[in-house]
Amino acid sequence: MKTGYPRFFVPLIVRELAERLVHWAASKRASEAPNEELTKLLTATGQLALLTAGENYAECCRVYLEAQGKKPIIVVRISFSGALEIFDRMQPTGLRCTHMDIYAVVYPEQLAVEAKAFWQHTGLGISSRCAEFWLENSPFLQPDGRELKGLEAMLPIKEAEIARGVLRRRIGDSLSTEANEVGMEAVYLYPTGMSAISHSATALRKVRSDGLTACRVVIFGFLYVDTFKVLSKVYGFDCKLYGHATPSDLDQLEADLKGGLQIDALYTEFPGNPLLGSVDLDRLYTLSKRHDFLLIVDDTVATSVNANLLCFCDVVCTSLTKMFSGSCNVMGGSMVLNLKSERFELLRKTLDEQFTDTYFPEDVLVMANNSADFEKRVVTASCNAEHVAHLLQQHHTVSQVFYPKVNPTRDIYDHYRRAGRGYGYLLSARFETPEAAIAFHDALNVAKGPSLGTNFTLCCAYTLFAHFSELEWAAQYGVVEHLVRISVGIEDEELLDGLVRRALEAATEKHRSMRLL
Repeated sequence: MKTGYPRFFVPLIVRELAERLVHWAASKRASEAPNEELTKLLTATGQLALLTAGENYAECCRVYLEAQGKKPIIVVRISFSGALEIFDRMQPTGLRCTHMDIYAVVYPEQLAVEAKAFWQHTGLGISSRCAEFWLENSPFLQPDGRELKGLEAMLPIKEAEIARGVLRRRIGDSLSTEANEVGMEAVYLYPTGMSAISHSATALRKVRSDGLTACRVVIFGFLYVDTFKVLSKVYGFDCKLYGHATPSDLDQLEADLKGGLQIDALYTEFPGNPLLGSVDLDRLYTLSKRHDFLLIVDDTVATSVNANLLCFCDVVCTSLTKMFSGSCNVMGGSMVLNLKSERFELLRKTLDEQFTDTYFPEDVLVMANNSADFEKRVVTASCNAEHVAHLLQQHHTVSQVFYPKVNPTRDIYDHYRRAGRGYGYLLSARFETPEAAIAFHDALNVAKGPSLGTNFTLCCAYTLFAHFSELEWAAQYGVVEHLVRISVGIEDEELLDGLVRRALEAATEKHRSMRLL
């Protein structure tokens, strides 16, 4: 592969920078290292590196990799000017990032799979724009040994700072209601959606953990794969799954809590991905107050344009990479606190203390530009998705359509739906036969890929992408092997209508031929 979704596939330009930094660091004098053992580790053959912009991120990665491989890991801080510092055991200072440093977590090749998992699940790696900037401008990486210019002469620092304010206001305004106006102080920006989830985990650990036992959280619903894995694998939380998120699951959760179950937080999505069911946030929030746990909701699929969710939880996390950007050329994430929450001040204090601004300036500018027409695009994509859902629901080869408007939980979604708004841009379909599903997928002439929320329509065989190694487990929760997920874009409705109808014709032909066998 030449490229791929930037968390699933480390961009080649980031790999190139990592290789050059490891090679350069290994060539430095042994006196740069605190001891001879670390010098030998750094210069050993086959060493690779994961690049991140924050020292607290690097320490998190080091701890995770050492636990996985029981091998010593080296953390190297490299300044833009070419200064090198090797840490024996890091004690993160929490200093604000200036984009003048990169932290290279150097590990042996045997831990490549584990390092890739950390990159994917946490979203804490550097962006391709950051890597490109270092490769093209860092003096010690240039053959001509150019002099170091002022950072502001090379990076749009001031412009990005203004854009950050624009983004925070835009996000806050989008989540606001008459009764709950969200100010900038409640909005936190991160480089990816999963890094927002990661920061919620570190905040939870600081707020709730006694330092002796792991945080215990409930995963309510069949959530996006990396959310479950970052909480359980990377942060070591004790995760209890209520995977169907049905009313009976909610009854069971309430009974378990009354029976003595103690949890620190509950994570859920509204609606869920990929089955698009909606959960009763009112009831969950009541339980969270009664039993003293945080309620954290991912609204990426619903969007703040369509649904008012912040009033019914403590925290809303969003992947800005998706429909907020739409253009599929930049990543970002946000965490927004409910100002009306009893836990607001504690959470804000905790997040302020741990916050490190690692959102690369050029990425910030692209995100600000892309999101200017966010609301308009959500309205268009939601209308298009509703039309596609109707076409699929009426077709004889389709056994079930998963979409908030046609799901059994529609009344729950409607309770949180903003007046005059829609049901989102994402839907999934289950076909009468695997062959019909394959035929439809292959004949649907749109982009194929594992993301969602792009301005162009995107289709994928979701279960095979996300749960290939655990198909039987996923099927227990209704996420069957041949599920087709469609993220509907903002194309002309007539164009989409024709594309979907032709794909359904292909499904009909395959379905008919299979019945004749």
